[in-house]
Amino acid sequence: MKKIYTLLSILVLTVLLAACGTSTTTEEPDSTQGTVSESTEQTTSPEETEDEADTTQSTSPDKQLEGTSTDSDSQNYSITVVEGFELTGEEPNKDMLFNLDNDLQSMRIETFSADEVTIEEIQENLVPTLQASNESSTVTEIKDENLIPTHETITNTSAHQIDTPEGKVSGYVFNREGLIVKLTVFDTTDSPALETFVQMAETIRAK
Repeated sequence: MKKIYTLLSILVLTVLLAACGTSTTTEEPDSTQGTVSESTEQTTSPEETEDEADTTQSTSPDKQLEGTSTDSDSQNYSITVVEGFELTGEEPNKDMLFNLDNDLQSMRIETFSADEVTIEEIQENLVPTLQASNESSTVTEIKDENLIPTHETITNTSAHQIDTPEGKVSGYVFNREGLIVKLTVFDTTDSPALETFVQMAETIRAK
């Protein structure tokens, strides 16, 4: 009988040891898989971040205004004139840019050398010039960025406007690479052209 009990005890221990060995070997691959999964996530995430950064940094090139580069006959500047508009000399040191389809729409252009006059002097004269167009109205500052000449080389811009019975009169003063520019734009209520004048004003530069 003792031999039988001894054999039974050995068999039970063998079964228990085999069961423990099986559970140990099956758990190890699971932990390995978890490590591989975490490693994959860590290597993929930076690549996705770089792709997103490349997409954010990509920008479309600036659009060039289509028109004819025209030199002023009496002043030291050039301007791109779009089709349907014409640049003419109004008087010494003053040019007029007209809309050929509507001569009530125009832009007076005056330029000065920063070596001869300060921009503050020209800016001080801007509001009185606009006020003379309509004494009963109030000069206001232009806030719409689409109606203000902008460029990386345009600085110290002043932009104001006044209402008149015919439409709006807008005035601008800015400095571009040593050329001080003063503009007076006469626009109409019907089919306004101010934005087109502003786009052309952005191309004014010293010759």
